Amino acid sequence: MKKKNTTFSVIAIVGGLLFLAGCNSKDQASSEETSSMEEVQFKEIAYDLSDPKDKLLIFEKIRGDLSGKLTFSYSEGRVFGIRTDKSDSLNVFGKEVFRYSGCGMKIMRLLDNGNVETKSKGWLLYRDPKTGEFLSEMTNPYTGEVVKVPPFRAGIRGGIMTPEGPEINANFTMESTAIGAPLDLVFTQIGDKMHITRHAFTKWFEKKSQTWRTEMTLDTYDLDMKYLYDRSYTHIPADYHWTSQTSWLSLLKMTGTPGHMIWTSSGSTFFNKEDLPADFIAATEAKQPDVFSEPLTWDEE
Repeated sequence: MKKKNTTFSVIAIVGGLLFLAGCNSKDQASSEETSSMEEVQFKEIAYDLSDPKDKLLIFEKIRGDLSGKLTFSYSEGRVFGIRTDKSDSLNVFGKEVFRYSGCGMKIMRLLDNGNVETKSKGWLLYRDPKTGEFLSEMTNPYTGEVVKVPPFRAGIRGGIMTPEGPEINANFTMESTAIGAPLDLVFTQIGDKMHITRHAFTKWFEKKSQTWRTEMTLDTYDLDMKYLYDRSYTHIPADYHWTSQTSWLSLLKMTGTPGHMIWTSSGSTFFNKEDLPADFIAATEAKQPDVFSEPLTWDEE
């Protein structure tokens, strides 16, 4: 067994049950002694968790399917405002501003050089924090002003992921600590689960407001250890959690106001549109009817 995987090994005790129905204390003691003498077997992770290439494979298998199948990564989230200048009143200091549902559709392929190419489109719909209704406008809880909340469409349409960072296809200017640097994943094993986190600090220029926006993000993936014992999986099922600290959303018209926003969401990846919540499908087809109808395909070479 290689030493580098020792931290992430799971011990499997080979033997029968120690507590058998109807056995007496002598039988139990004998069973325990036999079990303690049996060989302990270890399951090894099939990846080198310190190798940037293997980190890349794990990360991309979590986010999609390397076989090229279309996937739908769906999440639901909550968004809070923090007024750092209003700490005397907790009701003003922090407020839930809105909730949202979002989805990312993508196709992936593993290139000959080991990099992973992705074509994607993502969007989110705003929701009322109390009723769950999909919104076209909402009342800013800080200012009382009614503002428009048009459906959001992601500006990143895919790119190529390499062991030395992503090559992103986006329609805006951005900088990030995740760009031009090896993929920084932190692995934490707890029982039969592996928890993987990645963080990044980013800024981008928003054309609409003509301002630079800043963001800190933390991605967390929770998965069963069994998916790391076999490299043949093209997709690794995982529960996904995302937390972000960012500037005030420009549509709230609070630029210059002390404070920031906290975004959080949880979700999973599916292979069929029909697995998404029915109300989300209906709202998407009403508000962004071209999302599902326009296929994701590779450019002709």
